[in-house]
Amino acid sequence: MSNPCIECGKQRIDGKTWKSKIGTSVLIYTQTICPDPACQKLVDQAIAKRKEKNDLLAQKKLEAKLEREKVIYITK
Repeated sequence: MSNPCIECGKQRIDGKTWKSKIGTSVLIYTQTICPDPACQKLVDQAIAKRKEKNDLLAQKKLEAKLEREKVIYITK
C-alpha cells in the first residue's frame, strides 16, 4: 500500500505502534513517519499549525453558539 510523505513524497515508514482496548475490542494504532528527520519536522510543524487553527475555529464556533443562545434566552 502506498503512503507517501505529504512534503517530499518519499515512502513513509512505521514509527510507533501501540494497542488500545475499548470495551472488548483491541485497536492497534500505527503512526507513520517520513524517513527524513528534517522533512518530518516540517510535517509536524504543519500539523501543529493546522490543529491550532482548527482549535481556534472550534472555540469561535462555540462562543458564537453561546452568544446566539444568550440572545434567544433574553428575547423570550
